[in-house]
Amino acid sequence: MKKFLFALLAVTSVATGTYAQKKVNYGLKAGLNLSNSNAQFDDIRAGIFAGGFAEIKLNKHWALQPELVYYRNVSPGLAYFTPDDHVVRAKKKEDFIAIPLMVKYYIKPKLYVEAGPEVNFVLAAKEEGLGHSQNITFLYDRLNVSGSLGVGYQLPHGFGVNARYSLGVQSPGVGPSATTYNNTGKVGITYTFKRK
Repeated sequence: MKKFLFALLAVTSVATGTYAQKKVNYGLKAGLNLSNSNAQFDDIRAGIFAGGFAEIKLNKHWALQPELVYYRNVSPGLAYFTPDDHVVRAKKKEDFIAIPLMVKYYIKPKLYVEAGPEVNFVLAAKEEGLGHSQNITFLYDRLNVSGSLGVGYQLPHGFGVNARYSLGVQSPGVGPSATTYNNTGKVGITYTFKRK
């Protein structure tokens, strides 16, 4: 895993340094994501994301796009019984940082498809219910990898839309959860700054 991460960072650094003089466009992105896993009783987790990117234009059709993105997921947690025998579902919150490296191919000047790896760092995970909060970060592998496919379209005035699907290739869990894999769909808006 560490070798893969170092290789990803090295490719990003070399590409950025090589093309930084003329062909790099910087931007911001934000949106919504839905994720689940192959665990038997897992619920769909809704979340938000926000971050930045650098699009490195290689030629008319091809580009590299490293990103740094913050994600938060919220989902139902464990069920608890209250003193009066009511069932209350706890709320599970997950915070992590993702570093995707997308290879983009422009089918048309404004329409593109993309694919690439994504390294995810778990920042924190907790479960809240019945007036208390429990740290459950120890249930997660702090570093995991997924692969992503997406499509996007550039709108006027620097804006754009993007949809992406990420398939986990390494489990984010440890112990009994080490065989679960996350799948995530993401829809967002991008903004690319104009070059001076």
